[in-house]
Amino acid sequence: MATSQQFRNSAVDPASGTFGRRNAARYVGGTVAGESHASVKSYMIGFVLSIVLTAIPFGLVMNSGHYGLTAATVLAAVLALAVVQVFVHVVYFLHMDRSAEQRWNVVAFAFTVMILVIVVSGSVWIMHNATSNMAHAMETGGPEAIIPQR
Repeated sequence: MATSQQFRNSAVDPASGTFGRRNAARYVGGTVAGESHASVKSYMIGFVLSIVLTAIPFGLVMNSGHYGLTAATVLAAVLALAVVQVFVHVVYFLHMDRSAEQRWNVVAFAFTVMILVIVVSGSVWIMHNATSNMAHAMETGGPEAIIPQR
């Protein structure tokens, strides 16, 4: 029968209940208690970038007349900076990178983005078709065109 002393230096330590905590941490959260996966410097860089990427679109919207920008240009700039800010959050706050430890998190994130794109584009497509069909029905006549009379 094995004693807890035999397990003290191994990866499995039944007395402490860790049972290979370094290996288990790889599958649950990615870090071990006491080990950090990010530094204060990393969080501060992400925070400052987030503030800047929020202030620039705000300034563009509030002062677009001073710069002579069209509404379409401002909208494109705001959307582009929003995409950049999503990547800043993913890298600096969610700590997703190309490392082997993050592979499943990146796959899950990509799957989530794919589902969101399918749902949003499908919804826009349905709303566009419904609007165009209703507009066509309204052009052809009164209420009879919308609700068929038998």
